[in-house]
Amino acid sequence: MMKKFLTICLLMGIKSLSAQTVFNFDFSGYTGSAPPLFASAGSATLTQNGLSNFAEDACTGQGFSVNSWNTNDYLQIKSSTSGFIGPFTFSFDYRMSDADLGNFEIQVSTDGVGFNKLGDLNASAPTPSCNGWGPVSLGSFYNNQPNIYFRFLKKNDAVTALNRLRLDNISLKASAVPVEISYFSAQAVDNQKVTLKWETASEINSHIFIVERSRNAVHYEQITQLSAAGFSRSPKIYYFTDESALFGTNYYRLRQIDQDGTQQVFRPQTVIIEDLDVPFGVFPNPVSTHVFMVKTEDSDEANVTLKDIENHVVATKVQKISQTIMEITTSNLLQSGIYFLEVQTLGNTKIHKIMVVR
Repeated sequence: MMKKFLTICLLMGIKSLSAQTVFNFDFSGYTGSAPPLFASAGSATLTQNGLSNFAEDACTGQGFSVNSWNTNDYLQIKSSTSGFIGPFTFSFDYRMSDADLGNFEIQVSTDGVGFNKLGDLNASAPTPSCNGWGPVSLGSFYNNQPNIYFRFLKKNDAVTALNRLRLDNISLKASAVPVEISYFSAQAVDNQKVTLKWETASEINSHIFIVERSRNAVHYEQITQLSAAGFSRSPKIYYFTDESALFGTNYYRLRQIDQDGTQQVFRPQTVIIEDLDVPFGVFPNPVSTHVFMVKTEDSDEANVTLKDIENHVVATKVQKISQTIMEITTSNLLQSGIYFLEVQTLGNTKIHKIMVVR
C-alpha cells in the first residue's frame, strides 16, 4: 500500500520560563561578622577591601550594614555563570544614612581587574527608607563565564563619618530558557514512517524530551521519550522515527522537561499523509481489532452503518481522517465472523464485506 506524503515545516516558538537564580544574598541569619559571606542561593562569595565596620541592620528582613566608607573602598561579589545563559539581570535593595554619603559606582568584571560600570548609587540626597536598585541587564557576553565579579565601589569621601550603607537581596538572575532549540522538523520518508529531528544550541539541567502526536492539534498523546543531554554548551541533534504515522494530518509536538520538573512545549510540526494510491473499501481486511479504516468518495458526506450477519446494527464511532478516509471504532471487540459495512455517499450505497479474525 503506497501513500503520497506532504510535509509542512513550521517555525519554532518557545514558551518562556521564569528567571533562574545564579546567586542571591538575603543575609538570613547574618550576625554582623566580617566577610567573606556566602550566597543564600546559588554559589557566590562576598568580600571587602578597605572596610572594617560591619553590622546586622534590617533593610528587608535581615540586612548587611557597612559604615565608615572611604574613597576606593569596596564590597565585591565573586561568582560564576557557567551553565547559565543570559541575558542576566543584577539588582539589590539598599538603605543609607540620612547624611550625604557621596557616590557609589556599581561595576562588573570577568577577570577581577578590568571593570565596567553598570550604574551609580548616588547618596547625595539619601532617604532612610529601603529602596530597590535595578534590575540592570547584562548581555550574552556574560554567558558561561567561569568567573564574574560585582563591586560596590566608593567613588569619593563622605561628608560625615556616619556614612552607613545597608544592603539586602543582592541578586543575579539568568532570564533565558534552560534549553534553546535551533530547529524542529518532521519529514515523511517511506509509507507511514515520519522522521523527526531537532537540534539544541545549549542545554541546562535538561532531563527528557517527549514526542507527542495529534490528529487535531488539540488532543496530543505521547508516542516516545528520549533522554536529554543534561548540560551542554555545544549543539546536540536528536532523532526519532514514527513507524506508524496516521492517514491525513499528523501534528507532532516536542515537550522538554528539566531535572526539576519544569516544562516547555515547542510549536508543533505538521505532516500530511495523503491516500491517492489507497483502494476504495475497508482496510485492513480481515480485521483483527475493533478499529479499521474505510475509503470512500467524500468522508464529509458519508454515513456508515455496521451490521453483523444477522442484520443487527453494531455500535460504532466514526472519525474523519482525511477527505476520503474514515476511521471506524466499534464500542466492543468484535467476535470472529462476517460483518457488513454500509457506506452511503453522494446518493450511492456501497456494502463492504468484512471478515473479523481473532
